[in-house]
Amino acid sequence: REAGVLMWRGFPLQQFMHQCYGNTKDIGKGRQMPVHYGSRELNFVTISSTLATQMPQASGSAYAFKRKQNGLCVICYFGEGAASEGDAHAAFNFAAVLNCPIIFFCRNNGYAISTPTKDQYRGDGIASRAAGYGMLSVRVDGNDVFAVYNATKKAREMCISQSRPVLIEAMTYRIGHHS
Repeated sequence: REAGVLMWRGFPLQQFMHQCYGNTKDIGKGRQMPVHYGSRELNFVTISSTLATQMPQASGSAYAFKRKQNGLCVICYFGEGAASEGDAHAAFNFAAVLNCPIIFFCRNNGYAISTPTKDQYRGDGIASRAAGYGMLSVRVDGNDVFAVYNATKKAREMCISQSRPVLIEAMTYRIGHHS
């Protein structure tokens, strides 16, 4: 789902094709689903198909970074549907209580598969949940690449300098079907 981020980090287009088709040049050796790209060299862990299961793992990685004091932070991408899962709560709480340097990046496109947000949750979106965990948050226009870049850059600076989690909610829309 975050192919653009992986390309920005230097992942070659040809390797996307190798992974997509699971051919002999695929670094994952065909053991991953077609769009679950990853790269050990670029510290990019593949997504999981099950909603929100990557979130506690990301919080754990951020905690390891904190313990190592290596000046790094984790970014974990998910959708607003995943934010309704128990794993999201566990990840938010773990990261907040242990002051983990992690950016939780929520892409809110208005639908969790086919469920509209009005049927998913009450309240003011996902960013407003951060206060309940003691996390910082920002809501950004997810269609504005510069706004997203600047929000993410600022969140990264805060994560590292303050060793605490930040939640970004990028408001966007889905132009096609879910899968």
